[in-house]
Amino acid sequence: MSEEGSILVGCLGNVAWVKVNGKATHENAGSLKQFLQGRLEKGCRQFVIDLEDCNGIDSTFIGILYRTAAGLAEIDEEGQLQVINPGERNHRSISKLGLDHLIKIDGSGEAWQRERELVKQNLGNPTNQEPLDKCEHTQMILDAHEALIAANEENRNRFCDVVEFLRQDLEAQTADN
Repeated sequence: MSEEGSILVGCLGNVAWVKVNGKATHENAGSLKQFLQGRLEKGCRQFVIDLEDCNGIDSTFIGILYRTAAGLAEIDEEGQLQVINPGERNHRSISKLGLDHLIKIDGSGEAWQRERELVKQNLGNPTNQEPLDKCEHTQMILDAHEALIAANEENRNRFCDVVEFLRQDLEAQTADN
C-alpha cells in the first residue's frame, strides 16, 4: 500500500460511511471535511469511519472527526460518529487526545458486521471538490487543532506551538494577498 492515502465514501440508508486507505492526514482531510459537512447538512446523523486499511492518522484528521462529532452532538443527542477497525496505533492516537467521550471507537471489529460487506461494494470517491487553496488549507488545519484543544485542555501543551505557527502563517498569507 502506498504512503499516500485515499478516501472512499458512500451512504447506506441514513448512515454516511467513510473508508480510509493508506494515511489519514491533512492532505486528504479537506475532502473528508467537505463530505461530512455535506452529509450533516442533508440530515445524516450516523457516521462510520472505517480505518481498517489506514496505516496512520494525524491530528488534523482527528480534529476534523472531532469537529463533526461535536457538531452532531449539538444537533442530535442520538447522532453518532463511530470509528471502526482503527487498529491499535490509530486507536491510541485518538484516545490519547481525550476524545473518547464523543468519538465512539469499536476496536473489537463487531460493530456494523452486516453493513460492512454491503458498503465495501458500493463506496466511491467523494464528489470532486476544488482543492483547498493554501490559505483555506492552513485555516482547516488551524481549526482542527483548535478543536482538539477545546476538546481537552491537556491537548493545549501538545498543540500550542502548532496553533501559534499556523496563526502566524495565516497572517502572512493574508498579508501577501
